[in-house]
Amino acid sequence: MKLLGHVKYIRRYPVKSMKGEDLEQARIESSGIEGDRTYAFIDVNSKNKTFPWMTARQAHEMLLYIPSFTECGTIQVKCPDGRLFSLTDVEFKDYLERKYGYKLSLRYDRQSHCFDSKPISLIGLDTVRSLSKETLLDLDHRRFRANLYVEFEERTPFYEDSLVGSTFQIGETARIKVVKKDSRCVIPTLDPLTSKSSPIVLEIIQKKHNGCAGIYSLVEQEGIVRQGYRVSLV
Repeated sequence: MKLLGHVKYIRRYPVKSMKGEDLEQARIESSGIEGDRTYAFIDVNSKNKTFPWMTARQAHEMLLYIPSFTECGTIQVKCPDGRLFSLTDVEFKDYLERKYGYKLSLRYDRQSHCFDSKPISLIGLDTVRSLSKETLLDLDHRRFRANLYVEFEERTPFYEDSLVGSTFQIGETARIKVVKKDSRCVIPTLDPLTSKSSPIVLEIIQKKHNGCAGIYSLVEQEGIVRQGYRVSLV
């Protein structure tokens, strides 16, 4: 197998559109990284039934809510104002409804997860560096909300675009098949630490890169991934 690069960062997002967390190790299941986007809030009155989610598109501040797993496996959320809630507590849903003016319901889906498109998202770090230069901004890689951030041996920005249709092996067992490029919305314009918007990011992605940055994959074989693991072309 040909060496393509190494996993630099692994991230999961326990609640869709809230802050993600870095992991040294994760299990890739058929439905994606274990614990990734298994919960999401739905805008009950949304007219878009294919994308009913309440996300940072509607309220940029969603990115600043910090979900974390407790020892007993439940999720606690720290709000930007410092308040703490259990994710499944109706008081938290009521809090969000009052604050943002949407009628919400909480969805839990462990099998297919609450994804926009495919189970695993990946981006090359040279792509992030290139977009930093193009936008004249120091872009934090976390604003792209990928699961896997890869340092490719081939240092060409957007190199991952050329790998659509390929199968990667990560470490000893996990395999993913790249199926499409990642079409971007407003989310990468938002700073993950402040939620401040920089529209130039999406403008550059749309004008120079056909609206895409990163790639989406399906899981062909479950397994463990760790920081530093080899990413090889099968």
